[in-house]
Amino acid sequence: MIVVFNGPYFEAMNVRNLLEEKEITVFIQNEYMSSIEPWVVTSGGLNPVKLQVDESDFEQAESIIKNYLDGNTILETEI
Repeated sequence: MIVVFNGPYFEAMNVRNLLEEKEITVFIQNEYMSSIEPWVVTSGGLNPVKLQVDESDFEQAESIIKNYLDGNTILETEI
């Protein structure tokens, strides 16, 4: 497993949803502690949630996250 994203809880959940939408399995580290006591997980409580993916999905996940952070993500919606 490779860490592909560190961030606050709500942003990490957005990224997780984008990855899972593309059928990439995501492991979430510090999901609950980031909400309860983020300063215990990381210094100052900054970016406590880590998302990890399998090595075989790393490049695709990295591309999806880069597009998200650059504001180039198109969200698919159901009508």
